[in-house]
Amino acid sequence: MDVVIGRSEIDGKAVPPPSKSYTHRAFIASSLSKKSKVYNALLSEDTIATLRCCKIMGARFYRKERFEFFGCQRINSGYYYVANSGTTLRLFMGLLSLSSDFSVLDGDESIRRRPNLELVRALKKLGAKIRGFGDYSAPLVVHGFLRGGEVEIKAISSQFVSSLLFSLPLAKFDSVVNVVNVKSRPYIDVTLHVLEESGIKIDCEDNVFYIEGNQEYDLREFKIPSDFSSASYLISAGILAGRVVIEGLYESRQGDKVIVDIVREMGGKVEWNKEKGILIAEKSDLEGIEVDARDIPDLVPTIAVLGAVAKGKTVIYNAEHLRYKETDRIETTYRNLKALGVEVKKRRDGLEVKGGNVKGGVVDSYGDHRIAMAFSILGLVSDVVVRNAEVVSVSFPNFFDVLKELGASVQKINF
Repeated sequence: MDVVIGRSEIDGKAVPPPSKSYTHRAFIASSLSKKSKVYNALLSEDTIATLRCCKIMGARFYRKERFEFFGCQRINSGYYYVANSGTTLRLFMGLLSLSSDFSVLDGDESIRRRPNLELVRALKKLGAKIRGFGDYSAPLVVHGFLRGGEVEIKAISSQFVSSLLFSLPLAKFDSVVNVVNVKSRPYIDVTLHVLEESGIKIDCEDNVFYIEGNQEYDLREFKIPSDFSSASYLISAGILAGRVVIEGLYESRQGDKVIVDIVREMGGKVEWNKEKGILIAEKSDLEGIEVDARDIPDLVPTIAVLGAVAKGKTVIYNAEHLRYKETDRIETTYRNLKALGVEVKKRRDGLEVKGGNVKGGVVDSYGDHRIAMAFSILGLVSDVVVRNAEVVSVSFPNFFDVLKELGASVQKINF
């Protein structure tokens, strides 16, 4: 599906979807607990992939106004297909290492390009048996038995650390995990939050985690907060093209809430009442800034798009880990900005964007939901056609409907 976003003035209210990161983790923690309730869960392609894997693992659940889970007695072996979800792949790599039976982890074309070597090295040192090719991209054959111990891991992805944090509490012995070169630390904090609510004890000193073995998950209930990554597109829409009132946006441990500070630093008019959960973003003149993207990889396409309309230069750095996402987001963001006439330079660790010259044109999602949504917002100021836009279903299934309700010119072209 292609989507045409035309120049528009917008004014309205919107509610961002629930957090994808929290939903993944709450589903898995619930599947490992005896009985649990999950409220306000996101249902998207990625989180459905996690639900499917939870079912194969042995969990039972049903959905009414909430999800109710009945956890698995043991971790079942099987063929685990994670579709496009890297989080699902990495978290289940650790969990399936707790079973003596063989399982296969597989995914779509994008997942089969994503490296897992550092995580595999750590899991193997702790007792897991994992077979694969090259840098251990999917498909992988995984079995155990993960026994625990001491390990050091280079965290080119925070998902590697989260995988160990989810699985090692169920190992036989205590563990110590020393994380080197931490990236995207807030996503690790989201994992720790869900584990705390599940009764799992993990002590942390800087980037060293001390994990007791032989623990039991006991998540009783969890309410998923709104997703700040998804909210970033709504905030940007208001800043570029009118006024948006975003409801249900409360404080949480998500690192991407820093988008509020970034937009304000660029000169954007943003008011956020944290107690009421209401954020208002209004059309503003922006100026380029420098942004350290170490902990906020999912915001980089959004920041680059804002930089494209800002005065001066926006520099995004410390973002090497973007090359290992659904796409190489440094490369795909660069290509799309160039396609729209924006002056942009690639760096080894990010981008330099010179604003003020967006001509409009045709861009491609390259199969990456965040690329699709970020460049759709740029269409509000300069007509943009987004190719393969259906990929937004990974995290924000009704994204284009929400934009249209705000007053944006949105035309879907199905083939």
